[in-house]
Amino acid sequence: MSAGRTNVVRAAIAAVALLAGTLLTWGAPPQARAQDSTATSPRVTSTFRRTGEEVDRFELGGGVVQGFFDAVGSFGYRRSIGVGQQFERSLMAELTGAAKDQLTEGVLSAYFLFRPLVTFRESWRLRPLVEVGPGVHTVFQVASLEGLNRTRYKSQVYLKAHAYAGFEVLASNRVGFLVRGRLSAPSHRPLDYAQAAIFLR
Repeated sequence: MSAGRTNVVRAAIAAVALLAGTLLTWGAPPQARAQDSTATSPRVTSTFRRTGEEVDRFELGGGVVQGFFDAVGSFGYRRSIGVGQQFERSLMAELTGAAKDQLTEGVLSAYFLFRPLVTFRESWRLRPLVEVGPGVHTVFQVASLEGLNRTRYKSQVYLKAHAYAGFEVLASNRVGFLVRGRLSAPSHRPLDYAQAAIFLR
């Protein structure tokens, strides 16, 4: 056997020995470890878990507000981000809009909400809806000044605490309806929002 082939054989033997040592050190090949970690990952402290339909949903609705406007339209997206021992946590983005006379207003909101697990079960078709959490709101206003042929723009950002109460009805695995009211602080009108919506999961 030539010296070149001898070196190749020695290198191959050394590589096999190195691989065997690595496997013995780690106790299992990487694929087996990945399978083991996958098998153990579903172990959670809570017995409540959202199904695939429950993780994401879109909400399309309308509401009655206390203040200058008579009603608002809304579009929202909600995502469940985790379930603990006592609360389900979710993020919600919502866009609302309203118009009356010469004033048009749009609000872009982001919420971080906590829903107590003791208030509902996933298997229920009719569920109480109780949620609390902070919300950040960016308000845009457009006002047309009558007789002056001018338009004024204004925007402002608010941080508030919110509490929702109502109920939701599951018509199917994909479609449902909800009715809820909202308390906000700080606010001149604590009960500032009542909404009915259709949600798609």
